[in-house]
Amino acid sequence: MNPVNFALQFKLIDMKHSLKPGAYLFVMIAVLFTACSKNIDTKSNATSLVTSNASSATTYIVNVTTIAGKYGLQGDDDGNGSKARFWNPTKMVYDDRNHILYIADGTVIRSMDAQNNVKTYLPFGVINNFDEILDMDVTPDSIGGSLYFITEENCLYKIEPKGNSYKLTTIVKRIYGGNEIGKLNKKDHFDIPRGLATGKNGDVYFFNESWNTIHHIHFTSTSPFDGTVKTFAGAPSFDRGGESGPFQDGAGDAATFGRGVWDMCADGHGNLYVADYSDDLVRKVTPAGVVTSLFQYKNGLGIDVDGPVSQAQANKVDHVSATQNGKSIYFTTFGRYGYHSPALRIVKPGVNVTTLVGKNPTNWGDGSGDVAGFGEIGGIATTPDGKTVYVSEVANKVIRKVTVQ
Repeated sequence: MNPVNFALQFKLIDMKHSLKPGAYLFVMIAVLFTACSKNIDTKSNATSLVTSNASSATTYIVNVTTIAGKYGLQGDDDGNGSKARFWNPTKMVYDDRNHILYIADGTVIRSMDAQNNVKTYLPFGVINNFDEILDMDVTPDSIGGSLYFITEENCLYKIEPKGNSYKLTTIVKRIYGGNEIGKLNKKDHFDIPRGLATGKNGDVYFFNESWNTIHHIHFTSTSPFDGTVKTFAGAPSFDRGGESGPFQDGAGDAATFGRGVWDMCADGHGNLYVADYSDDLVRKVTPAGVVTSLFQYKNGLGIDVDGPVSQAQANKVDHVSATQNGKSIYFTTFGRYGYHSPALRIVKPGVNVTTLVGKNPTNWGDGSGDVAGFGEIGGIATTPDGKTVYVSEVANKVIRKVTVQ
């Protein structure tokens, strides 16, 4: 049986319990018609869209290699390439000043240089051994190039690199979650902060998953403790009885975000990009707090489709990374039904969406974009020029490198 058709059957089973009978019958007929068409899958669907809009098509030369860790083997060993071991590699950020990739590995931060030498940067035990790192980002070099990270117990830390060592500052230390604004450390500001990004002016932005809101910290002096938390974008879900919708773009709290936002990043212009998992979108938030969608909202259609942004679709966007100029936004979509691998995709704002890796839903391995595949992705990071994308795999314990031309 064609694996895509098999996946569609599972999708029908899942939808049957959430749709009214008439709606379910309509969806079933539509899917059967699709399944009977010649060579229909997400790749051929994307091809037909690009062909009908040839002026918007973009061709990329993509290659994937495994550069650190050993498939399926976990540990905390430092070393070069395959000699290194990881426990739980997730969120990453690339520091262009020294060409270092920082990798969150549970409660530890690892670093990897351009020669794939992996070292332990923030060792085990420095922060709470059960306080997983949820996201991190590096501020622009013009304002110090500090590394900020947030954790599961609603804490915010700052690392200032000092040669081969560092200075760690605990800015906010909270266990109980909240969505409060005001002076830092006076109230509970963080509640499962799944996304973190730094603005070009040194402000720190974070996404509270429990509330579906983006807040930002404006530091009013050089002291990391002298700051104020302010609202930025997203209507608090608790104000709507815990519901995250309905979907809405707009300014500030006129916009809404879906449940399960897991990642956020920024470009060099101060724009934020949000991996809106439940809404199947990459959202852009300007420095003024205006939220827009980079391709169309399809309300949980559940497939990846390439093509012009007016027609492109996504399935469960879970990670996002932007180039410095904001002209290329990389994102991943979530593999479903066990044997489907995740996809790495790129959106050119206002132009098109293209799948770079994951076109074959059953593959895992290195090679060109057409044949390579990923396991469960924990995070992505791109170089400022967008020519290299790093991908961490949680279960497989490896770091992959994707070159894009």
